[in-house]
Amino acid sequence: MNGNCHFIFGASLGTAFAMNTDKLETILPRLTDSPETATLFVLGGLIGGIFPDIDNPTSHIGKLTVPVSSVVGKFGELAGKTGPMHRGILHDPVVYITGLILSYMICPSLVGLFLGCISHLYLDMFTPAGIPLLFGASHIRLAKIKSGSQQSVVFTWLNVAFVLLIGFLL
Repeated sequence: MNGNCHFIFGASLGTAFAMNTDKLETILPRLTDSPETATLFVLGGLIGGIFPDIDNPTSHIGKLTVPVSSVVGKFGELAGKTGPMHRGILHDPVVYITGLILSYMICPSLVGLFLGCISHLYLDMFTPAGIPLLFGASHIRLAKIKSGSQQSVVFTWLNVAFVLLIGFLL
């Protein structure tokens, strides 16, 4: 999926969580029901939705953070992650699931960011490259939707509608 798809889906997921902070607080007491928490969910979803592509200097976020993305990209090249298969450690769900758990325990303000990153990986599971699991030991690919295609846009918007519908219904 392209940056626009990741951006809008991360934002919608963050918004769905922001609409339900009162319910989340009863399940996860470290998350407070406040305007600040809701805002952090939306912003975290926006930023996290595109963050994993920082390892690709040609991505939207890579172009905005050229020095950082170049360094991260070089490390990826050393590990053999180049081209459309650039997906290295920053596309491994283990990293973000661990980050989500640790952020909840230590710094709940970052939970939205990690949820946004997970939304990115969710969409990337439907691309031909898929995502690496356990640092590249295997790959998860659920479909072969090409990034930037009409199919990817439709798929993204269907997911956005579904996430927001669930957010409203809860």
